[in-house]
Parts: sequence; structure tokens; C-alpha cells
Amino acid sequence: MILISDTTFKCDMTINVTRMDNNTKVQIKKILVPIDGSECSLYAAKYATRIAKDENAQLYCIHVVTSVPYGIANAPAIEEYFKDLEQKIQSWFDKVRDMAKNECIPDLKTETFTGVNSVIESIIDYATTKNIDLIVIGTRGRTGLKRFFMGSVANGVVQHAHCSVLLVR
Repeated sequence: MILISDTTFKCDMTINVTRMDNNTKVQIKKILVPIDGSECSLYAAKYATRIAKDENAQLYCIHVVTSVPYGIANAPAIEEYFKDLEQKIQSWFDKVRDMAKNECIPDLKTETFTGVNSVIESIIDYATTKNIDLIVIGTRGRTGLKRFFMGSVANGVVQHAHCSVLLVR
């Protein structure tokens, strides 16, 4: 049962799944939270850290960079862009690390992927490789034309993940 308020929530994610012939307990041992620095992704990290604490699970946090934005053409500008971006990413990881420490989670695994073709594919591949049990991902809740033109990483992850996905809005 998940009880949610503005600031705190209690989450017991050990689920009893009853089938016709047996009882199987679902255990969450590895949790992945992809972040992009947005308020939504950092809010998802709060959920992920709480669930990781409650389930005594390993927490993984990744950021995926697809390419250099249009308009940055010369080598010094590209180098400066990646230097600034790395500082931002590390500050985001530090925020998640602080959340994890506040929940008494000793070890947060972080990784950044650069120059990839697809954010969705990178998240799915990482989750598969690391044998992740749960992906916790933020969503901005776009609908209509905005979602059509901009796409939705969260939707792509839900569609293609091998494991359960928790969307946090």
C-alpha cells in the first residue's frame, strides 16, 4: 500500500502475487532511477530512495546525453559545453546521493552515458544488463501535440522495459 502526502509517504513494496497453483513473493533488489535534472526526475529519485530503503535494495542512478545541442560547432565550445554539463550532472547525482544518505542507503551507483542515439534504448539496455527489478522514472505528464512532437522517454521505457516501471508525476 502506498500512502502519499506532499512531503512523506510510506511504501511497502513487498507484494504477494497469488497464482492458481503457488504463492510467489516479488522482491525488489535493484532499482534504477534515470535523471535529467528536472524537478520530475529528482522527485522520482525521492520515491526510488524510499523504496530502496524499505526493500533493502541497491540503487542505481544514470543520466543519458544524446548529443551536443545545435549551434555549438567549434571544438572549444563543445569542450566547454561538456565541462559545464558534467558539473551539472555531478550536482544532480550529489542530490540523489544526499537523498540516499538520508534514507541510510550506503551505496549509490551512478553512471553517465554520452553520445548515444536513444535515451530510451540506453535506459532499457542498462536495466537489462544490470538485471534491474524496478525502474522509477519521472514524467512531466505531457499530452496531445506536445507529447506527439516531443516524445516521451517515460512512455518508451514503459513500453520496452523487461521489468516493472513506476512513473512519478
